[in-house]
Order: sequence, then C-alpha cells, then structure tokens
Amino acid sequence: MNCPISLLYARAYVHATESMESVLKALESVARGRPVVKSVQGHHGNPIHIVEVKLEDCEALDALKSLLSRLDDVEFQLLLSGIDEGRLYAKFDKQRAYRGVLRVSHGDDVIHLEVRARTLLVPDLRQFLESLRAQEKR
Repeated sequence: MNCPISLLYARAYVHATESMESVLKALESVARGRPVVKSVQGHHGNPIHIVEVKLEDCEALDALKSLLSRLDDVEFQLLLSGIDEGRLYAKFDKQRAYRGVLRVSHGDDVIHLEVRARTLLVPDLRQFLESLRAQEKR
C-alpha cells in the first residue's frame, strides 16, 4: 500500500526535573506509538532522556489525521507555516500537550514534530493538509 505520508516523527526531551511519565503522556497527545528512549548527558553532566515516536506509512497518516482533527483554526494556520519542501516541521508546547491541548510553540519546552510526504503523491503539502483536515472535520 502506498500512503501519501511516509513518516511522522515526534521527539521530546525529559530533563532531570521532569517526570518520564508526564513527558510520555504529553508525547502521546501528539503521536501515539511505541516510544524509544535514549539517554544522554547534558552540558553540566545532568541526565537527559530523549523520547521518540516514529510512525511510517499509513500509521503515520492516521496519526496525522488525528492530530489535525484536534487543532483549532488558528493552530492549524500556525502549523501550516512549518511546511518546507514536502515536509512539515512543528513544535508543540509540552506542558499543554500533557493536558491534551495542542498549541504550536516556538519555545524551548516543546515536542518536536516532523512529517514527510511522498512528493510524487503529494505535490502540494499545504493543499493536502487542508483537504485532510476538511475531511476530518466532517
């Protein structure tokens, strides 16, 4: 099966002052999937965990549909500003995502999102996302 979306990748950082469970809950608000946790050391030797969810093909498309259906009109327009050559880049406020609210953010405490479209199937990602959202709102 050839889905128009090839990848949905979400990533969040868990700092020493944060609960892993809370960040996993926030990440799940953006993308549900099996999280992979990597541990690294911060600049000052502090432990930092990187939590990632990677979805491919139709699973990525389903997650994208779910995400789009939960955005209000303003947040959707902000999301569209992150389109760059067949890819969508966005950051969501991690604290709000924990509460189940998706808000595009330019801050530091965020969940990073990358969505890759198959350019042969999706020549105009903006138009594709707009039509996908319109279908989900019905």
